[in-house]
Parts: sequence; structure tokens; C-alpha cells
Amino acid sequence: MEFLKGVHVIETYATTTLLVDDRLVLVDTSADADAGKVLDYLSRIQVKPKDLSTIFITHTHPDHVGGLAAIKHGSPAKVASSRVEAEFIARKRVYDGPPGIQRHPGTIVDVPLDDGQVHDGLRMIFTPGHTRGSMSLLDETRSFCIAGDAVNNESGLRPMPDQYNVDPTQHRESIKKLAKFHFENVVMGHGTPIKGGASAKIAELAKRL
Repeated sequence: MEFLKGVHVIETYATTTLLVDDRLVLVDTSADADAGKVLDYLSRIQVKPKDLSTIFITHTHPDHVGGLAAIKHGSPAKVASSRVEAEFIARKRVYDGPPGIQRHPGTIVDVPLDDGQVHDGLRMIFTPGHTRGSMSLLDETRSFCIAGDAVNNESGLRPMPDQYNVDPTQHRESIKKLAKFHFENVVMGHGTPIKGGASAKIAELAKRL
């Protein structure tokens, strides 16, 4: 669906987001089995993988990175992630957190990002704790945040279940950090996107942590 003008939310196991304006940006690629769904959606709105400028990966969990190799195949898009996460995505290092051994095909990260860095119109917010190098992305022109798994909204707004967090305390500190930014709208990896008053709702959650 088109969540905001130029913002398409592709409903896969873990939400994939497509930004369409003067550039084409994909955020997260869901599980390997969902790569076809993402490619079908791109085709339906007449976007080809070769038209993508950047594929951002918020973190290395299989439901966010699994489809990367298939979608990147035949696309000149740059792959961007946090600097910490880049070696896990490329499978140059073994990821030591849940849910266990990674099996996605390693894909090189072309653009390793540091906290606050802007690439292709999106500001990287380093929000570790769910994984070692999880990040969120802020589109300030749209007052829009792509939170990845920094928060969960499947049964109300809350942290991710701790069985999936490499550092539960750090994960909660990252929610508090995210709450300091202003954005009206947010999409997260799991759960219903929030349109209107999004950062205020995350700030309310942060106060309860």
C-alpha cells in the first residue's frame, strides 16, 4: 500500500519500505521466501530493481536481510547499513546473537553508515540492542521514520520480545534515543505503521521503560 505520498509499505514477514521520488530507495528485503513478493510489488508499480539507488538494511536478522541477494541481483543499487552491522550482512563475521546461525547469502555493504550520517536523503539513527548494529532511518522531508526493529507494534507499541534482542537493556536505551527525534509517521518491521503523532507515542513508551 502507499502509506504516504511516495512511501510504499510492502507487507512481507518483516515490513519492506519503498521510497519513490527523485530516487528509488528500498529499506529491508524481508526473508528469502518473500523476495518474490517484493519484486512483484516493484513490478506492479512499474519499478525495476535496476532503478533502485540504495537498499538499506536496518539489521542482519534473516527476516530483514534474507531477500537481499535476490533483489540485489542485477541491480546497481548500493547496499547501506550501519558500520557495525556491515560485516554480519556480508557474512565476514559470525553474528553472535539470537535467533542463531545466519544462513543468508553474504552481500557486501557498499555504504557503511555512522550515527547521524545522511545517505540518499535518509538520516541514520544508530539504535543497537536488538542486534549489535541495528539502525533506524529518518526522512526529515516527510516527517517519517523507518524504525526497523527498534520498536514493535504488533500488540500495541512496545519493545521487541527479549528472546530476539542481543542486549535488552541497550534495546530500551535505543527506544529512549529514538523518542528524542520528531516525526509524525513511523513504519516498523513488525506491526501496524503509525500515521500522525508517531514520535509522541514512542516518547510515551520510553517513559514506561
